[in-house]
Amino acid sequence: MGCCCKKRPEPINIVVSSEHFIDKKDIEKGKKLISLDDFEIIKLIGKGTFAKVYLVRNKANKKIYSMKKLNKPFIKQYRQEQHTINERILLSKMDYPFLIKLYCCFQDKEHLYFIMEFAQGGELFFHLHRETNFDDEKTRFYISEIILALNFLHKNKIIYRDIKPENILLDIDGHIKLTDFGLSKICSNNNEKAFTICGTPFYIAPEIIEKKGYNSSVDWWSLGCLMYEMIHGKPLFNFTDANINIKKYEEQIPFYNNFSEEAKDLISKLVVKEPDKRLGAGPNGFEDLKNHNYFKGINWDDLENKKITPPFEPIVDGPTDLRYFDKIFTEEVNVSRESNESNSNDKTIDNYVNFSYYDPNNISFNKNKQNLGNNKDKK
Repeated sequence: MGCCCKKRPEPINIVVSSEHFIDKKDIEKGKKLISLDDFEIIKLIGKGTFAKVYLVRNKANKKIYSMKKLNKPFIKQYRQEQHTINERILLSKMDYPFLIKLYCCFQDKEHLYFIMEFAQGGELFFHLHRETNFDDEKTRFYISEIILALNFLHKNKIIYRDIKPENILLDIDGHIKLTDFGLSKICSNNNEKAFTICGTPFYIAPEIIEKKGYNSSVDWWSLGCLMYEMIHGKPLFNFTDANINIKKYEEQIPFYNNFSEEAKDLISKLVVKEPDKRLGAGPNGFEDLKNHNYFKGINWDDLENKKITPPFEPIVDGPTDLRYFDKIFTEEVNVSRESNESNSNDKTIDNYVNFSYYDPNNISFNKNKQNLGNNKDKK
């Protein structure tokens, strides 16, 4: 019997290529570069340790995007240069339904900028905080799409390393978009181990803390912790950066009445201290996960092709409606003044050679050309 589903994406080759990179030689040829002057900053919509994220409008095509801005001196101070370059490489190479889309990058004297698709449904963290906890229907749907995103990354020898509600966005249809690849590790092969201690304490796997070296199975541990928090409404491990108690990993997981037997079993098989014994970490990998009873009845091909209706569909009044974003960010005043910052590319492009990027196959900021970054309004 034939299948009408799209073919699963082939593994991508994470190798730095000069194609479509914009660097000093382009300036010498008089090539016009994209800069902050091409965008109108509308609102602050998020803030992290190393970056701020803004809602912006391109002045030429009038389309809406999100803009991630990183401070160069801050990146250097905290030795985040390699993480930043990794994120730039990964985002420009990857194209998958549940990963955020990058359209272009540019820089000025003080900052690096990523122009990405705007996921108008906001962070999963926002919705979880508002609802306190999710039922099995919602949890199953989101966890399933996250599994597909992680499986895609793992197939391409990438360890994500930062699963948490803040890094999972919802698009305008209610599907997830994994974002923020600043801590992701690009491996040379599937057997390579990482040793950097990084991640968010609530979701960090024990082998990362114990400095034993680790692989992509750390993402399945984090997924188990995230799933527990979705159902219970509170983290399984309430650690801080300065207080990670290894002994807590040995304790029995406290399940409550709102956990189904299937959910308990899945979480218990993900939050396993021995990395090679975690569900998803064995030789069958993704197949073991999707065949778990918690996902019984899910058509994974339909899920990957976005044929399954999300349990929650954002309702907005227009492309700049920010009802699903925290007011602590969106009500900040005078963010538009940042557009007056210096953005002289010819003076600073060598700071991050080959960072600036523009993919003409995916988007055009020329108002006379078709723009592929469409925004859908719903009422």
